[in-house]
Amino acid sequence: MSGENVRRKQFLFVDDDAGFLDGMRELFTAMSQETWEVFTAESHAQALALLQQQRMDVLVLDIGMPIMDGFQFLRLLGRTHPGQQIVMLTGHADDDRRKSCLDNGAALVLEKPVSSAGFGAVFAALDALADTQPHTGFRGMMRRVGLQEVLQMECLGRKSSILEISTAKTRGRIFICDGSIVHAESGTLQGEVALYSLLGLQDGDFNLLTFREPPRRTIQGQWESLLMEAARLTDERADFLNTHGMNALVPPEIPSASPDTSPSPSVSAADSAPRDGTVRILETVLCSGSGEILYEWECKSLESRRRLLEQIEQQAAEVSALAPVGRFDRLEIAAQDGRIVCHVRPNLRLFVRSSAAAEGVIA
Repeated sequence: MSGENVRRKQFLFVDDDAGFLDGMRELFTAMSQETWEVFTAESHAQALALLQQQRMDVLVLDIGMPIMDGFQFLRLLGRTHPGQQIVMLTGHADDDRRKSCLDNGAALVLEKPVSSAGFGAVFAALDALADTQPHTGFRGMMRRVGLQEVLQMECLGRKSSILEISTAKTRGRIFICDGSIVHAESGTLQGEVALYSLLGLQDGDFNLLTFREPPRRTIQGQWESLLMEAARLTDERADFLNTHGMNALVPPEIPSASPDTSPSPSVSAADSAPRDGTVRILETVLCSGSGEILYEWECKSLESRRRLLEQIEQQAAEVSALAPVGRFDRLEIAAQDGRIVCHVRPNLRLFVRSSAAAEGVIA
């Protein structure tokens, strides 16, 4: 079989040292007698762009990279390009680094060559690896690679794709066009509210799909600012829960009424409210921005409460867009037997129903 009919092996070397890359390309092309086709990238964005255009037999990644180090990029590639064979190059291949790389999906961990024998050993290892069949078809979890990391790399690479996210109760999509986030949707939510809700998820699965134009473009901001705001909201939610805890949402236990003071079935809740002017919490529901139930107390219809909060969130966004009044995030409803308070934010939603105070006055 002539050399013209033999498929050349495809290698991609990623390193921020342009001189090192040039040397590797020239040397390994010559050593392979031009049976290798060597591509190079000086940044993660360049590497992702090349992977979008060209299938690589082996990707050789330097650990010491700026912005995102080799370990982070390795984890990201495990989600965005499952099955891609990756070799890590490092000047210090100690046991901890080797274990970390292999645990996160690297096929090999090699020391950067500094001698002729070293280059020969690296060449032989890479050539043999390119002849093996890669593993394909696994799914990872968000706990290993965050959505923000994936979005960051898609935007840095100026790629166009749809990031589809799903959990047991939530499904949504984030649309990226030429490196810009242009739309997000989750249930009835759209725009930045949907984006922040999806980025606040703690666990789940995602897929990168081929881009198609969304029904409408609802997001205009720079992706860097959007991700920073999402991170701020996530931290704010964590601080709230760490400071107050779930127990802070649990109302004090109310003693059971004695037989002689128990109201008859015909007495309304307002008539049975405490006469000392206090208000009883009758029902509490706390949801994440994507609608996942974080906590509930005495709620008889979780789904209806979740849908109510979602509807208020959507209408609050519409009201804020129609008038320059800032963000609308709180709704109070006066009922015959008390009141309902709904507090909606991109990362947190709270529903509280309380009894009326003494003499039927709503507190």
